[in-house]
Amino acid sequence: MTTPGSTLPSTVRAATAPGPGAADAGGPAPVWDVDRVLDEGAVRTVFQCVHDARTGRPVAVEAFVRGPQDSALASPAQLLRAAAGRGRLADLDRSAHEHALAAVAALPAPWTVFLNSSVEGVAPDLPEVAAHVIVDVDARTLLAQPGRALRLARRSRARGWGVALDGAGADLDVLALLPVLEPDVVKLDLRALARRTRDEVAGFAALVGAYAAATGALVLAEAVESADDLERAQSFGADLLQGWDVAPTGPLPSGAPEALPRPDAPRPPVPGASPDALARLSALARPANADVVERSLEHLRLRARREPDPSVVVSLGGAAARRAAADLGHVAVRAHADLDGHGLAVLAPHVATVVVTRPAGGPAGGRELAVSHDRALVTALVAEALSSDRAPAPADPVVAVRPPSPAPPLAEVVSQALEADRRTGTGTGLLLVGVDGTSRRGGREDVVRRMRRAVRSVDRWIPLGADQFAVLLTGLPRAGSEGVVERVADALLMAVELAVDDHPSLSVSIGASLAPDRAATGVEAHRQAVAALESARGAGGHCARIWPV
Repeated sequence: MTTPGSTLPSTVRAATAPGPGAADAGGPAPVWDVDRVLDEGAVRTVFQCVHDARTGRPVAVEAFVRGPQDSALASPAQLLRAAAGRGRLADLDRSAHEHALAAVAALPAPWTVFLNSSVEGVAPDLPEVAAHVIVDVDARTLLAQPGRALRLARRSRARGWGVALDGAGADLDVLALLPVLEPDVVKLDLRALARRTRDEVAGFAALVGAYAAATGALVLAEAVESADDLERAQSFGADLLQGWDVAPTGPLPSGAPEALPRPDAPRPPVPGASPDALARLSALARPANADVVERSLEHLRLRARREPDPSVVVSLGGAAARRAAADLGHVAVRAHADLDGHGLAVLAPHVATVVVTRPAGGPAGGRELAVSHDRALVTALVAEALSSDRAPAPADPVVAVRPPSPAPPLAEVVSQALEADRRTGTGTGLLLVGVDGTSRRGGREDVVRRMRRAVRSVDRWIPLGADQFAVLLTGLPRAGSEGVVERVADALLMAVELAVDDHPSLSVSIGASLAPDRAATGVEAHRQAVAALESARGAGGHCARIWPV
């Protein structure tokens, strides 16, 4: 809704003018809390131009949200923390998006605009604009919360908007999800890449370059702040440049932009397991005995272990499928989907395979086996397993994928704790505890209670299921943090050993990781702890593997 004499919505005008209660000259400054900022639409937006690497001319802008100037919420970090604390991230997204879109719509020429967003963003009733809009999906969020990130991409593409992968380089594992998200723009974090080894950077550049060449996606180098940064961006083959050395943040430019190169056709929605893909896999099912099934699964496991780049692994079925998915090399993301039968899907830069088996129908019995190396089909099945936004499963029992129970977002919890500890110069420890075996009634609960009491009062005990738990240690002193983690693990094992006579058939395994000393991100810390836990389980008995081996 516009007000007379203005082309901007009233919420936008409120953001650029003093809010209600603003002091007259010499009066007290207004006091802003996040509820008032959002209720009165008092966010500000600043823009930064994105330049074409070949011509040096601006082709797009990125919108950044700010709170009221000179207030406690002026910085984006303060504003985001306050909105998250009040459970109003979606409201902040809406206000920021409305403000940015209205400002861009008021320009005489249409600009491409990049929008930052939480996973709750892109409301369905945002106004339509002539500008080409591209929504950023954060790389860390994609790894920690793939389902929610993929739904954000779907909502964006449903509006005809593009999708960018933001912050590529902060965690190299995100490359495994490139074919699932299929972004129109890959935004390289030059600061994060500067901390990588030359081998890591070379592999990263090759995978991003291959993806861009195959799909027509654009590569944007962020944080270009020096001549050295510019040379590094050029070495990556960046199409677009952004950073303080290119253009500072400020108001919108007044001139017309150069055309931003765009794919010939818009990207389809983020893939899911379409009936066509499922039907194609079902058509491949053939009779097979148990030896053939096991050989097919073993071929895929061996291929996955030899894959040098990060992969996405989806186990299909019950416990047998989960065991088949263990120890498969560099796994960036694991997921599970229920299946009438069992199988395994692996998606990586150099492998895309699904193996599915189930009991054959009819009086003869036996088994049926379906194997496919169709990358599009495997990508669709992986996307379906990663996303919790599913349609009802199709009727075919060979490939009918049903939604798994939502897993606790442990990697996200660890990431948040790590971010808080980074600000205070302390460390974060993660222990994963697995309880295996059988016992008399109440035995498992007794062991868990004993371990729970052994945890320090300052640590967080997180149930992950009936048989697995996490212990999150925060505020660890950087000097001696490994010793603290080891002592907590010892206390857990001691609590179990004191009960060994009562519950001789139960075993407890512990795997741990430590950030930022051993893991740079929460996702990496979680992955290391999972690997250490599997190693401890393989040793048998009560065992702790404090670090991955």
